[in-house]
Amino acid sequence: MASPFEQFEHLNPKLINLEDYILHLIELNKDDIITEASGFLKSGRFLHSAFFYLFSGFGETESLKENTLQSAAAVTQMFYIRNEMMRRHQAGPDSIKLNFMVEYFSDLIDVELRKCSADDDALQGKIDAIQEITTQQLMADEEMIKPVEDIAEYIKRVEGRSAIMFEFACRFGAQAAHASDIIVDSAGEIGKTIGIAYQIKSEILDLVGINTSKTEFGPLYMLQNGEFTLPVIFAIGKKGQNFMNDIAEAGKTGEENLAITAEEVIDNGVDASQVMVKEYKDQALFDINMLPEIPEKHDLQKLVEMLL
Repeated sequence: MASPFEQFEHLNPKLINLEDYILHLIELNKDDIITEASGFLKSGRFLHSAFFYLFSGFGETESLKENTLQSAAAVTQMFYIRNEMMRRHQAGPDSIKLNFMVEYFSDLIDVELRKCSADDDALQGKIDAIQEITTQQLMADEEMIKPVEDIAEYIKRVEGRSAIMFEFACRFGAQAAHASDIIVDSAGEIGKTIGIAYQIKSEILDLVGINTSKTEFGPLYMLQNGEFTLPVIFAIGKKGQNFMNDIAEAGKTGEENLAITAEEVIDNGVDASQVMVKEYKDQALFDINMLPEIPEKHDLQKLVEMLL
């Protein structure tokens, strides 16, 4: 399968080089890298690093020490992979391998952070930020299975669950290249907006059965796990409180009931969710349009259009 970044002439080589760099850092045989990590160690999956690199273009990359930016990009991608592994709970012998890889990636992140931090205060600030994001993600995961009907509460959950990682990647890209405070703040806000839209879009695609592969959860997994996604919230709003009970029981009473409930959610929740995706997408494009005129700005616009 071709990389989704091939159309980006200058970005794609950076991501390919980053893949080689990270694999060199890991220093494990491919057979020793567990499935939960290996699926993410391909440049075609380096979405967060793509945003990192694009926002770094708004800084002063010429003044950076050699490989500083690559180390920071490696932190961004390994941080995302590590947290994805942390959030996939397993039991038995597999959990030992998973915990090892989580700790291993944590050590590599610390090493690369030292390479791209100017002093001890800068290093500690980045370590603290990463720890805070990890804590927020784990808390948000617990919240996603709690019943919710309020869209504002749902958005708050998404901000802490997945949008926060996009926000970090965009903000860190601008920071690593010493962009102005205004650009850094704008990068963070744009990243958050993109992250919210991406989460909703993913929920829609999983619901209608498009996101199916051996390394992904497969169709309807959110519904089956009882997560209150945006399409579900809209469907409850249309069908009433009793439908909330149907959602809660859908994953426990067989595949047929699950499919019927999913159809109800699709019919009553997907269209409204698509509208919200477009609203966030338009907001992101508007904010990107306000950035300075450099080539990376237009690549950002193209990437958002492709992604959402």
